[in-house]
Amino acid sequence: MERMLTRHEGMERIALNQMIERAEQEISKDGQKQLAEDILRIIDELLDEEQERLDREINVHVVFSPSAAGTIKVALSNCDKRLESRVIHWDDFFSFGPINQIHQEDGRLNREQWMMERFNHEMFRRMMNHRLDNVMKELSNIPENRRIYLWCGENAHEQASLRLAMHALRGNTNKIHIMNATQLYKEIAYKYEPAFEPRFVGQFPLEALEEIISRFESAIPVDEHMKTELAADWKRLSETTETLRIWKNGEFVSLEEDAFDTEILNTIRELQQSGDIKIVQEGYVGAGCVVSDLIDRNIYDSVQYIEYRFWHLISCGQLKFKGIPYALYLYSVKIP
Repeated sequence: MERMLTRHEGMERIALNQMIERAEQEISKDGQKQLAEDILRIIDELLDEEQERLDREINVHVVFSPSAAGTIKVALSNCDKRLESRVIHWDDFFSFGPINQIHQEDGRLNREQWMMERFNHEMFRRMMNHRLDNVMKELSNIPENRRIYLWCGENAHEQASLRLAMHALRGNTNKIHIMNATQLYKEIAYKYEPAFEPRFVGQFPLEALEEIISRFESAIPVDEHMKTELAADWKRLSETTETLRIWKNGEFVSLEEDAFDTEILNTIRELQQSGDIKIVQEGYVGAGCVVSDLIDRNIYDSVQYIEYRFWHLISCGQLKFKGIPYALYLYSVKIP
């Protein structure tokens, strides 16, 4: 029993060990012997089923947001490939905030401190759900016989994440495939309406993603030169100290932290002047409407970062707000 528990990866070991210990106690003192034996039999069956699942698992899909993870899992299930696949993701968003040396503990702690000082508790908790150090270890411990698929799009967060993941996988002998959603979609975009270019994996139309997943195993793995180049890219990127970055013409561009403040204020002013009573009341514009407008126009791609800048502008007296500052749909902002 102990040997099987050591191999087990996907269940709560502490709970199982407690159940086993209690069952063995009952057997040894000849108490609820039949019940204890039944419990041990059920645990054996569960562990056997889990080991069979792990033996079938041959593909590891690495994505860089919860929404992308959910979309990939649904698409894999719809294509009857879920049981043979494992999905790994992290929750953090690397187009903003310090990323200096975050592959090391000091760098991660510095980033977490920066986040804690700028985001409300709930937002920070969501972003830290899948801690980066744990996911990095998970990546480096992927068995050698698994094929790895790194999913990304044409945006700063997923491009930075791609390079960080490749850094974590350095030295692994696995076949690694880069699935660039933006590029892959161009090949089949004519089939879908309305035509658009997804920049994030989570924006992919489910039907289109299913079409790509149905044939992802034919993707060509990246060569050793590309692996080395991407890992080296991460080393260079992790030496930067800026706290805002975008992806433009295939390159990272660093910006000042307040780079989008003027655009945010202009958008609020335009919405105020629109006279649309659905979103404007007494000069106040729904915060969620402002964010949606900015993202729809590709001004910036992070809801969390835009909201952080709202509160910076409020604290500086450039904006006023009313409502409950807990979620975007609960408060409004206006230019005094």
